[in-house]
Amino acid sequence: MRTILLLSMIAVTLGAYDFKLTPKKVTSGVHCFFGEPEAMNTTNNGNMVNTCYLDTSKGYVVIDSGSSYSYAQSAYNEMKKIKPLPIALVINTHVHDDHWLGNGFFAQMGVKVLGSDDFAHNARIDSPTRIQTHISPEAYALTVPTLPSTMIGSDTNLTIGDQKLEFHIMKKKAHSDKDMVVYVPKLKALFAGDLVFNDRVPSLRDGDINGWISALDELKSYGATTIVGGHGVRNDEKAMELTYNYLTQMRSEIRSALDEGLSIDEAINKITMPSFKSLRMMDSLHRGNVEAAYRMLEWEQK
Repeated sequence: MRTILLLSMIAVTLGAYDFKLTPKKVTSGVHCFFGEPEAMNTTNNGNMVNTCYLDTSKGYVVIDSGSSYSYAQSAYNEMKKIKPLPIALVINTHVHDDHWLGNGFFAQMGVKVLGSDDFAHNARIDSPTRIQTHISPEAYALTVPTLPSTMIGSDTNLTIGDQKLEFHIMKKKAHSDKDMVVYVPKLKALFAGDLVFNDRVPSLRDGDINGWISALDELKSYGATTIVGGHGVRNDEKAMELTYNYLTQMRSEIRSALDEGLSIDEAINKITMPSFKSLRMMDSLHRGNVEAAYRMLEWEQK
């Protein structure tokens, strides 16, 4: 009995890691937690991703549960100070684990978690997870990789309380194989996941540059006035511009390099895009982005 009590006390202590998160109101009934514009490490401990809470009057809808059990717990504790609502639904925009490893915290409360059916094929639930290898054991404690309980393969709508939610799955591979966005028409609010980056360079490691640009063209047609991406704090109607401009300029320069007959190494060295040099993670991601995009675009000429 004493052993069980001790183990329970240890679990509670481990799960009590406090991220000291601060919610920011972005529009009526929507608060978001904005992470640092950097890779996950033992300083930010996974607080490098954006998570949003939508007040539907019946409960909060959470868009992306975050990077760990403790992250999700810390965020919800802060939201209860604003308004003590239950969680009505959790949504995962795509399969990269910094956006959904908080699912376990909500699943233990019996909350439905919704994501695309890409999770059935591409979610990485091996141990240790990518996040686990980069953040502290204290911050990762009690995190159990938990996939969405409901997976959808096509666009659908859902009404919760006083809000209608539209789920749109991108038609082509973009940032990931199957990115899903959430649009709330009443608020003209778009939750774009990692299709939109700000303050830091986007990552093409699992994506397709043509599909990503096509996805952004589609998102522009929604007419959203509040746009929250997966990384970065900008959330107005022009929040897509940085990602769109970065990707379209890169594609244009790579196509020119291919026309000139430049090799992949020559293209990587030439395409430095200095107008984006002030962005965080430019040094660590840009060359890899050029390489990935070059390998995709060279097939256009074959």
